[in-house]
Amino acid sequence: MHIYDYPGVKGKVHSNLFTVIRDKCFDVTSSIPKDASFQGGEGPDGQNPRPEEVVLCGSLSEDYGYTYFLMDTNKDRFTIMQDCVGKQLRTANDKLVLRTFFAWGSKETLVWDAYADAWKSFYEDRRLIKSSLHQQLSGWTSWYCHYENINEHIILENLGHFSGPGYPQLSGWPAKVFQIDDGYTVVGDWLDCNKEKFPRGMAAIAESIRNKGLLPGLWLAPFLASKKSNIVKEHPEWFIRKPTADDMIEKQHKQFRRQSLCCCCVDFGLHHSASHELMLAHPAFSGAYALDLENPDVQAHLANVFRVVTQEWGFKMLKLDFLFAAALVARNGKTRGQLMWESMQLVRTWAGPETILLGCGVPLGASFMLVDYCRIGCDVGAGWDTMQRHFHDREYISCFNSLTSTLSRWALSSRFFGNDPDVFFIRDWNMGLNATEKRTLMILNHLLGHLVFCSDSFDFSRLNHEQKATLNSFFPWPSTPNITALPHKIVRVLQPLPTQKDVYTIQVQAGENSERTFIVFTNLSSRRQHVHFSAMERIVAKDISENTTSQESTLGVAVYIQTETSQFGLSTAAYTIKPRETCIFLRVIDSNGRLCGPCATLFRPGYTSVALDGMDTSEHVHLLATTGGHVLPTTEIQSFKRHAIRQHELVVVFRPCVFQKTIKVWLAWRRPANDKPIIRDKPDIAKEALMLSSHPSQLHPIRDKPNIAKGALTLNGHPLQLHPELLVGSGICVASCMLHISP
Repeated sequence: MHIYDYPGVKGKVHSNLFTVIRDKCFDVTSSIPKDASFQGGEGPDGQNPRPEEVVLCGSLSEDYGYTYFLMDTNKDRFTIMQDCVGKQLRTANDKLVLRTFFAWGSKETLVWDAYADAWKSFYEDRRLIKSSLHQQLSGWTSWYCHYENINEHIILENLGHFSGPGYPQLSGWPAKVFQIDDGYTVVGDWLDCNKEKFPRGMAAIAESIRNKGLLPGLWLAPFLASKKSNIVKEHPEWFIRKPTADDMIEKQHKQFRRQSLCCCCVDFGLHHSASHELMLAHPAFSGAYALDLENPDVQAHLANVFRVVTQEWGFKMLKLDFLFAAALVARNGKTRGQLMWESMQLVRTWAGPETILLGCGVPLGASFMLVDYCRIGCDVGAGWDTMQRHFHDREYISCFNSLTSTLSRWALSSRFFGNDPDVFFIRDWNMGLNATEKRTLMILNHLLGHLVFCSDSFDFSRLNHEQKATLNSFFPWPSTPNITALPHKIVRVLQPLPTQKDVYTIQVQAGENSERTFIVFTNLSSRRQHVHFSAMERIVAKDISENTTSQESTLGVAVYIQTETSQFGLSTAAYTIKPRETCIFLRVIDSNGRLCGPCATLFRPGYTSVALDGMDTSEHVHLLATTGGHVLPTTEIQSFKRHAIRQHELVVVFRPCVFQKTIKVWLAWRRPANDKPIIRDKPDIAKEALMLSSHPSQLHPIRDKPNIAKGALTLNGHPLQLHPELLVGSGICVASCMLHISP
């Protein structure tokens, strides 16, 4: 807001760096008849859904100046504007470039891929982690639990609750990074560690972190220095001076903030006059001043800071905060955008190619393909929202405000950097979020972010049952070390309609071949909202049919399971989402009546081995879902198959868990025509049964092992409960089994 004022006028909006114009094609709150035609456009009755069509406009010239996209719906005007304040064209070779990328289509992921490819054609990818798609980074940060009140004892105590990829056994919550935040020194005096707080020094702390198999991380605000710091007292000439009232560049800054400049305003030789007073960059840290990165002495100083921190101390992950301070005012004939760009290039050079960088408080364009991870919204808060929301402050601290950015900037992740949506919470002390709100924050951070950090204590002995269940539901995840979790891919995030504020729809594909479809509804509002699957199901079915060779074109009714409640429902039904709730639905039967999920082929008792090759003598049993376990059902399943020797037995193997849990496993199979089912409506376990079990060290039967007759389909004596009341008339049998899983 200090670069460009919010207009505050209805119909006038603006974006920095990129913008997306959406053609809203359907409403998730309304249903459509199942016999409605499926055309490319929207019919007059609004009942022919198609995916949202988007037009992406993105800057490709952030190294010259900030680019803004302005929309004035009152005048039907769309404007592209570049911040050229302070730019001097001093020689014939100097130039000012405004380069813009346009792409459009109904598959938003492809549009964003095209933008990323265009960016690569102009700028070098200097990240250590080139693509974070399968590089989710999990870890702990000290800030939201202890803030600046940290010391060596607190850090080492929390470190004891974690274990990293290189640690020999699971002795704590698995993570990859352990990051120390503000509080170890005065801001600006980075190499003068507070010896009272950290008597052994920061190198010893980094070594302790490495000994746990974790990557040491450290917080820096390299472009700032507190008024209280020694560097301000010793080198005041290193800091930016406050512009005078009659400074011409400052006048142009004010004009630009009021949106009164045209697209290309160039300063031909205007001089920047400065007072003797240092410019206040931020009120934090008792007031902080900004270093002048144009000063060679400042560059040499910061190069040494990064060298010591990364090479001598051994911190291989740096969280760099308040980076915007490098470009508060245009100077030396350069625009603010150019100063920001050049400063970030210096940071990557100083940190080295082998250091993971997390950028915070930085204009996003200057970070594209430069930092490995980047904060894409404001800080989360211990409460859902604040009154600041009603005062047009877009940068205030709250979970609601942070999640709005997470849901709107999801497409940047894995293309330009890994998104950092900020931390999630599990604690119940000093906390204003209820269980529903904490779960929503945790789900969206894991789904849409690639930096998954927490700040709470992970002392297992102090966690209650609810907290353990919450952690279990997100374990394992792609960010979990030493465990191969199934990848997931975000296909689309549908933004809210004006008539249905703060309700988002997310389509997720999971599995090795993206074979499982999840629909996630998240309601950030404070009132109940109603959603329908029908329009979304049409789009999902159309996407899948485009990617398969199936010739079936009739789109019928699909079946979903609500993962938290174990309730089955049709895609034509309406669902109620509670305030601030996020509900996940798994597609278990597609619109053509095909069962989804891992499949195992079983052979019915009574047939000889000679006849077992025929399809008429076999049953294909599908593992539809698991409930009570992972937030994305079936992702905790490592394998599901028939026993290699005993062909009447099913084997399901789970990935490791941290705490004991009870999972309900849902199976289904299609009943052969003119044949008896493999489980009767009222099964007699002593005569005929289908049993489910897993590795003996993982599963424990809930009841005693029944007396299984010879030839029954069994493994480890876990009986299935048939549910004849589900999917009546579909020819599909559904059964479930409760299993105890131990760590």
